[in-house]
Amino acid sequence: MNTTNPKEINLVPLAALDTELQMNLREIRNEENVRKWMYTDHIIGVNEHLAWINQLKKDDRQIVFVVLNNKRTPLGVVSINAIDRIHRKADWGYYLTDTARRQGMGSTLLYSFINFVFDSLGIEKLNCGIIEGNDISIKLHKKFLFQEEGFRRSDLLKNGSRISVHLLGLTKEGWLAGREEVQKKYSGVFEKFSVSIQWPLDKGNAELHPIDQIEAARARNNLNWMSILRLALEKSPEIAKPIVAEIKRIDQEISALTGKLTEVGE
Repeated sequence: MNTTNPKEINLVPLAALDTELQMNLREIRNEENVRKWMYTDHIIGVNEHLAWINQLKKDDRQIVFVVLNNKRTPLGVVSINAIDRIHRKADWGYYLTDTARRQGMGSTLLYSFINFVFDSLGIEKLNCGIIEGNDISIKLHKKFLFQEEGFRRSDLLKNGSRISVHLLGLTKEGWLAGREEVQKKYSGVFEKFSVSIQWPLDKGNAELHPIDQIEAARARNNLNWMSILRLALEKSPEIAKPIVAEIKRIDQEISALTGKLTEVGE
C-alpha cells in the first residue's frame, strides 16, 4: 500500500497561462537535453518564442499543454499536433526538464495523455516521430503499446548531418485492448503522481487580455488595409505611390522612436 502523498501534476493549455509563465517555458525549450531530441535544436530567442505562442493561438490543429507542479512551476510540455478530425488521427510529443525526467514522470504523463486523447478528443490513431538515437523514448513508447510503423531515412538535417526518424503509432483499439495490463504493470509508478488535465478550454466565456484583443483587431484591420492598398495601386498607381512612400517614411520614423524607447534605462 502506497502511504506517500502523490505529487500533483497539472496539464494546462498554454493559452490559459499568463504571459510570465508562457515566457518561462522558453528556458525549458532551450535546455540542451530537450533541444538535442527536437527536429530543430537551435537556441530559441524571445521573438521566436513569442511568435510560436501567437501562432498556437490561431492553430486549431494543435493543442499544447504546459506541465505544472503544485507550485505552478513549468516542468515541460505535452502537445498534440496535426489533428485530423476527418480521419481522427494526430501526432503527439512531449518534453520535460531534467529534474522531472529523473522523477519518473514521463511514464505517468504518457499513460494519462493517451487516455485523454482517446477518451476526450475523439482521436482513434496516435502517431509520433522519434529521432534516431533516442532509444529511451522508443523503449518507453513501446511499453505503452506503440508499434514501429516505419523509418524515414535521412529525414532531418542537424549539425550538418542527415538524421533519420523512427515512426511509431498506437490505435485506440489496441490501447483499449491492452490498457488494463499496462495499468497493472506500472501502477507503482502511477501512484507517485496525481495528474489532472484542464480541458476543454472555455474560450467562449473567457475574457481576452486587452493585448490579445488589440492583436486580434489589428489582424482583422490588416486585411482591410491590404485591400485598400491593392485597390489603390491597381486603379490609380500614380496617385497611390506617393502616399505609400509617405507611409513608409513615417513607419521608419516610428521605428526610430521605438528604438529610443528600448534604450531607456540601459
